[in-house]
Amino acid sequence: MTGTSDSSDTIHALHDEVKRARVFQKLDKPPLQAPQLHMLVHHEKHHPHLFWQKLHVNPDIFDDILDHISDHPIFQNKSNNPQLPVSIQLAIFLNWAGHYGNAITLEDVAQWAGVSVGSVVNCTHCVIIVVLDAHDQFICFPAGNSEDADLARKFAESHTCPEWKGGFLAIDGSTMDLFTKPGYF
Repeated sequence: MTGTSDSSDTIHALHDEVKRARVFQKLDKPPLQAPQLHMLVHHEKHHPHLFWQKLHVNPDIFDDILDHISDHPIFQNKSNNPQLPVSIQLAIFLNWAGHYGNAITLEDVAQWAGVSVGSVVNCTHCVIIVVLDAHDQFICFPAGNSEDADLARKFAESHTCPEWKGGFLAIDGSTMDLFTKPGYF
């Protein structure tokens, strides 16, 4: 009978410990985190190519997007827990969105930014909501006779096959192997 009582007491003690600590197993060491988000400020001024490598936009474009989205109501809250600054949320989103496949995971972005995985998801959701709300401001086709369309046509002619010289909507500088269908389509 005492064995049953001891195991019952042990189970209750463990239950109380888990309830109090809210973890099942404590880590021996805290997970390694060396956030690099702060490096963007340095890269913006001194190494714009490294800024672009992380966020896939130039610093000026980042600032323009930031100016357009900063006043959106989704970034306002009346909670005692403030949100991350909009610039950090945008950087987290762009870092995650600019990479794909095995190149990046939620954990990679979380470690890079020094935030939790849940924060990466929340930041991404907030920025996507703003971009979708402002879709018509952010995404538009240039008029066929505009200077932008003319520059794109010249780029297409110089970087692709001659047959595409009049095109300007599908050229980004990458070469495309058209003999096979992409895997996701």
